[in-house]
Amino acid sequence: MIQPQITFRELNHFLSVVSQGGFVKASEALNISQPSISQSIQALEAKLGTRLIIRSKKAVLLTEKGEIFRRYAERTLRDEIALREMLAADRKSLEGPLRVTVPPAISSICFPAIIESFCSQYPGVMLEIDECPSDRLIPRLRGGQTEIAALILPIGEKDLHLYPLGRDHLSLVVPDQHRLSDSKSCCLADILQERVVLLREDFKINSFIAQAYAEHGAVPRAAGRTGDIYLLMAMVRAGVGLGIVPSALCRGSWMEGLNALHLLAPTMGFELALATRRDHVLSPAGEAWRSVCLDHFTRSILA
Repeated sequence: MIQPQITFRELNHFLSVVSQGGFVKASEALNISQPSISQSIQALEAKLGTRLIIRSKKAVLLTEKGEIFRRYAERTLRDEIALREMLAADRKSLEGPLRVTVPPAISSICFPAIIESFCSQYPGVMLEIDECPSDRLIPRLRGGQTEIAALILPIGEKDLHLYPLGRDHLSLVVPDQHRLSDSKSCCLADILQERVVLLREDFKINSFIAQAYAEHGAVPRAAGRTGDIYLLMAMVRAGVGLGIVPSALCRGSWMEGLNALHLLAPTMGFELALATRRDHVLSPAGEAWRSVCLDHFTRSILA
């Protein structure tokens, strides 16, 4: 009797559940329905004749055999990506898929121009873009579900190779009618009692903010949170609270009625970089993406 074959689709769904930490987040990351994810996992477990995932309300845990299968799935998908890259290497123009990941905190502002430039230069590349916070980004990178990722430093992982993009800092965004609206900079101590609007709790930016407040023996008085920078600016404009965001986002039409101040004492600075696995050689398309990103970040985004 011929045994049913495991598909790449099932492998990808399984790794997404593991890296995203649940079925709901996996379905959102892949933009498919949750029942489709569940069916893939059930099909996998039926084909293998063993349970891979322990489902609970708080987390998704792997069984002992699930952990063994995770390593197999990561290796298989990496080999599949490498095969595609080798087959495309001899072609005169860049073609084929390129999977990249960007942090949601800066994606909607910093990357549209990069995407437009890349796609116009390399129309044969099928660009697949995923938005993913840092805590879920690195497992996807390790598992071969993305080839190159933009992230906010620092990170402690030694198995990743970093390509610096530049340095940025956090700015305070205030409405035009605020008492600080005419200032160019502001000490954090001057706004400790002010309400603030912040990005979602799983965004790495929040760790810098929390640390800076802690140095003053305080915590942010969060009046609202969102994962969308446009909505955050709208809440600041409406008087919900002051905004604390990367300075690279403080430009453009969404800043109408708002003013950005450099936050001091301490200055909340951070570095941006592209990351790849050290055991993986960037494909020609990946090298092209790195080059376009570096050009835009140094020439305009962080100029």
